[in-house]
Amino acid sequence: MELVEVSPILEKIKKELGLDDNYYIIMSVWQKEVGNNNVELSGFKDGTIFSTTTSAVYLNDLNLRKRQLINRLNQYLGKKLVKNIKCIIK
Repeated sequence: MELVEVSPILEKIKKELGLDDNYYIIMSVWQKEVGNNNVELSGFKDGTIFSTTTSAVYLNDLNLRKRQLINRLNQYLGKKLVKNIKCIIK
């Protein structure tokens, strides 16, 4: 059985899922700014944050604060990386 180096495979998977260094910054800022466990960050790809919630109330709150959240996230990142937030009810 041939041994295969795993790190290139993991890097490719992380890139495909949008899990780069910026994702971890976004994740920590998201927790600080949203401040509620009812809206979960589920991914980040091509400038869009994907999130889920269990309630239309939280979805509406997120949509009302979307511009503010995008601006705050980009301030922490130091560049205009986040362009949109999409949230669905699960």
